Amino acid sequence: MKAKIRVHGKSQSRTALGIINAYLKLHPDSTLADLQQAFPKSLNPKGFTDNIIVPEKEAIGNEKLFFEREDELVILKNGERLTVVELWKKEDFDAICEHAKQYGIEVARSEGTKPFEKGSYELEYLGEAVPPVIPPVPEDEEKKKRKFNWWWILLLILVLLILLFCWKKCCSSHSCSKPNATPVENVVPADSIATPMDTDKNQSQSQNQSQNQDSGKAVAAKADSLANNPVRDAGDSIAVTMPDGKEWKFGKNSPEYQLFSFLNSEDAKVDASDNTKGWITMDQLRFEKGKTRLLPESENQLKNIAMIMKFFPNANIKLGGYTDNTGTDAVNKRVSSERAKVAAEKLISLGIEAKRVAHEGYGSLYPVCPENNTEQCRAANRRIDLRVTQK
Repeated sequence: MKAKIRVHGKSQSRTALGIINAYLKLHPDSTLADLQQAFPKSLNPKGFTDNIIVPEKEAIGNEKLFFEREDELVILKNGERLTVVELWKKEDFDAICEHAKQYGIEVARSEGTKPFEKGSYELEYLGEAVPPVIPPVPEDEEKKKRKFNWWWILLLILVLLILLFCWKKCCSSHSCSKPNATPVENVVPADSIATPMDTDKNQSQSQNQSQNQDSGKAVAAKADSLANNPVRDAGDSIAVTMPDGKEWKFGKNSPEYQLFSFLNSEDAKVDASDNTKGWITMDQLRFEKGKTRLLPESENQLKNIAMIMKFFPNANIKLGGYTDNTGTDAVNKRVSSERAKVAAEKLISLGIEAKRVAHEGYGSLYPVCPENNTEQCRAANRRIDLRVTQK
């Protein structure tokens, strides 16, 4: 078919977005079903998603896989908001460019594109093709859109300032009390990776304590203000280029960096003969004190772990839950098992297949601080660990 629109794009992903929008310019009445039929599943970047184009709400939880800014969304004539896959490898990008030719859409060569800002794309109408005409907005409606009563905003700001002044005055005179924060536990790591055992590994606890005797260094870390728990120093920030070409920054000591480095290294192997090796402590997981409910601030680290696993679809992991030595063995076993299960279920809800995430609770076994004689030492033993079981 003779080309009607040429797409100029700075990057592969933005050019792919331009192709979808070029199709809509030629077929303005298209529905989501029409778009998914025009750009079928066979074109999708493998391992990331089933469809190139999905409703905006279906991308929630996987934002790093899709375009998410307001100006990057695809808006249909009926008002439906769609988003497009942002991860394009060269072979997938070449395939969609070739596919678009049947609709009269061609892609400009990269050396011939215009020097616009990074991330932009532009549509060039060819031959007799002309841009669709947008009907003018009636003058009365245009005036209504421009008309905005700023007095309400100013009045609201004034009220907020008055309330802030009164609150500060109240607190300075000790007539108001501070709210009671919900007591929480910070699931924190030791400075070195813990090495717990699977229950099917018949080895004594005393041997594992000997392996972890240096891990007691965690108790010297600074205290967490929420629960007097030690907080791990994530270390210097390291920039890492992910498989999708984007750059992420990790703390050198962070579990995210340890997991990514292991999965991304061809030399790193899973030691199937020794289940005590390769455990990584997830240092930002928090639960209500004495309970199994995961607190909202824990979600960022779990989202990072889920995103890393999506880049390595063959990888499987196991989560291990641990407690300190307060309470009975039966209670500690139950609490640690339920916490490991809650963390695993959160990863599953973020798009990781259930068969890829195993979990088990070990109670107070395998402490990283064997003394268990101070609050900070016991806090170091309350943790969730992760181990790669398959690459």
